[in-house]
Amino acid sequence: MPLVGFRPTKARLIIEDSKPSVLVMKVVVYTGDTVRLATGERLEELAGVLRIRSNDNGARNGAKDLGSLVYIAESEEAADAAPAKYQLNITMASAKFDTLVRIALSGRLPTKFFVEAGERISRVEAPGMSYEVRGGKRIKYWDTLAHRVLLITNFSFILPIDVPEARGEAVAPADVGAETSVATNAQVAELIDDLLVFHGETKNTLLALVAILGVLAVAALIIGLVLFQRA
Repeated sequence: MPLVGFRPTKARLIIEDSKPSVLVMKVVVYTGDTVRLATGERLEELAGVLRIRSNDNGARNGAKDLGSLVYIAESEEAADAAPAKYQLNITMASAKFDTLVRIALSGRLPTKFFVEAGERISRVEAPGMSYEVRGGKRIKYWDTLAHRVLLITNFSFILPIDVPEARGEAVAPADVGAETSVATNAQVAELIDDLLVFHGETKNTLLALVAILGVLAVAALIIGLVLFQRA
């Protein structure tokens, strides 16, 4: 029996008093999967809705179906015109339903889910969904004219899991950066000290030169006056 893959795009939780909660998701056929319909359309071209309810007793009561896949034909009434679409109805055990709700409330959605639907009901009746070969390619085919509603006999969800980074890998770059920052600061401080020392030595040298020049100027003046008086 063909498996059809879907991907949720949006979700909302409906809670009503004295009624079981319903998790509603907008879904599209998963990229790369294709299902041709008897009406000439393809399932991946239509918009879909997934409705999930909790099965409070957690048992299937011997029933093989877990829900249904329903094709809703295009409405031709002018006052209520609507394109063709499909709806998936699934019931699951309370524990699994609660897990799915927590995932949705955390802002995440299943990355992908599969349903198995349309198996042969009797020996003489053809299955609602099967395979066909078109253009040398094997694709899924849903006879939406004879089987507008298909029973879902199996489903599976792929849920996202966040894996935190290892602490060792996260700390190592920080330690390296800290060591680099400390070394750089020390080098800058040492360079500033060298500049201050150089500045002090240069200042003292200039003062000494000025003093020597002053002494030489005074000596030259005295010698000039002595020579002037002798003359």
